[in-house]
Amino acid sequence: MIVQSTRFGEIDVSDEQLITFEAGIFGFETNRRYALLQLDNEDPTFHVLQSLSDADLAFVIAEPFLFEPAYEFELPKAISEQLEIKNEGDTQVFGIVSVRAKDNVTMNLKAPIILNKKRNKAAQIILESTNHPIRHSLIKGGA
Repeated sequence: MIVQSTRFGEIDVSDEQLITFEAGIFGFETNRRYALLQLDNEDPTFHVLQSLSDADLAFVIAEPFLFEPAYEFELPKAISEQLEIKNEGDTQVFGIVSVRAKDNVTMNLKAPIILNKKRNKAAQIILESTNHPIRHSLIKGGA
């Protein structure tokens, strides 16, 4: 499938790269289908969620555990059921990365994205019972 992207031009994506958010991403609820792309072929740290319906809409994401090894939370049962998660190994967790300036790069740890890799279904959740920040600095000395 060819996907249009303002940042990357035309991208050929496989069915395995297509992700569906039944409820969308907070603030972008009408955009429910995305392509999961690796940002840099040599560095698998960062990925991009490129909207299939809006060439201008893309999110940089990364696994929070790479930056905050102690990051943990309990996945609500309703989300496990919604995403049809059978095994923890079927899931992948991402945080949305925001780049405000060269020295101000943060990740939202309060509202992670949960992906069922086998079903290509995802949901963004808000962690109510944790103290995880919305803006966790990824750069030493950043905001």
